[in-house]
Amino acid sequence: MNLEGRIDIHLRPRGDAPAAVAIHSTRPQLAQKLLAGREPEAAAHLAGLVFSLCGKAQRVACEAACEAAQGQMPDAATSRARETAVLLELAQEHAWRLLLDWPQQQGMPPDQASQLRLRQSAAEPARFAETLDDLLRTILLGEPADVWLARDLAGFDAWRHAGTTATARLFAGLGEGADSGISEVDLLPPLGNLEDAAALELARQALEQPAFCGQPLWRGAPAETGALARMSEQPLLAAWIKQRGRGAGARLLARLLELAALCSAGILAGSPVQLKTAGKDAGATGVRAWSLGDNVGLAGVETSRGLLLHAVRLRDGKVAEYRIVAPTEWNFHPAGPLFQALSGLAPGDDLEARARLVAQSLDPCVAFGIEVSVGG
Repeated sequence: MNLEGRIDIHLRPRGDAPAAVAIHSTRPQLAQKLLAGREPEAAAHLAGLVFSLCGKAQRVACEAACEAAQGQMPDAATSRARETAVLLELAQEHAWRLLLDWPQQQGMPPDQASQLRLRQSAAEPARFAETLDDLLRTILLGEPADVWLARDLAGFDAWRHAGTTATARLFAGLGEGADSGISEVDLLPPLGNLEDAAALELARQALEQPAFCGQPLWRGAPAETGALARMSEQPLLAAWIKQRGRGAGARLLARLLELAALCSAGILAGSPVQLKTAGKDAGATGVRAWSLGDNVGLAGVETSRGLLLHAVRLRDGKVAEYRIVAPTEWNFHPAGPLFQALSGLAPGDDLEARARLVAQSLDPCVAFGIEVSVGG
């Protein structure tokens, strides 16, 4: 049994018109099969092991959902430890992608030395925070995070055109016109802004309609989640989107802004300040849970790729029903943000490369492939 699956993207050129797009996912929905019949503690342990990415987030989501189903609330120390764990994991994933995937997309070699430093410091929050602060100053931004975060769009443009870091040169390489891979589907609300009624409806659909987990909808339509949804009201990102659109560059900028903000606020080093969403301090938004009655619980965890949801129904102290709605299912929905982004790409010999850049900006948690039909 393949625990991960993959995503296949097919583009069919149509002369001077944008290519026809088809997205097919073979990601299996395994939560019910893997977790049903287990006691909550065993289920949470397994959830943290079987998923190759965001394992901490998966475990925390399972713990929180099962507690909520039992009408329990974690103590302050446990809540704080969970928040720290998932935000550290989120920052690690952001930094890893910025040092590995994005340079490769631009034909640059990955920064293996910086990747090694991150990996070696990951187990110690304080050391990781120091390492990340240094990498932001010397490798990613070329200046302190606070200074960079104070830039407006004109200041950001001056920074990227100066090209003092590989990251700046990457942004300069995106050009001056409209962003590539623009999508205008709704943004899924960040966890801190998710209303109770909406959470209840998401849990109901996930538990009653298992297919919903593979192709989730927000208010009846596809939606986008991730750093862009969380940071959409941040002034620099909002100015970029207003001028250039909500595309691959905006998503990359959102990730870099969120990483810099986490470091600047001292969150990763243990500050009580929490993750900021949509440009505002929304409180403890890294992890959230709802007790929905009838032994049903829902938990949400913010990950680097977006909002992760776990819904559970317990019976006699064991898991009876379990559903997971992962960020990749939102962003790679066959009619969702990736579909819309690719549907707007102009034809050309470099179509596959541009499509890959757009797909990577949505950061799938599994392998993906892009096929362009020969001969249109």
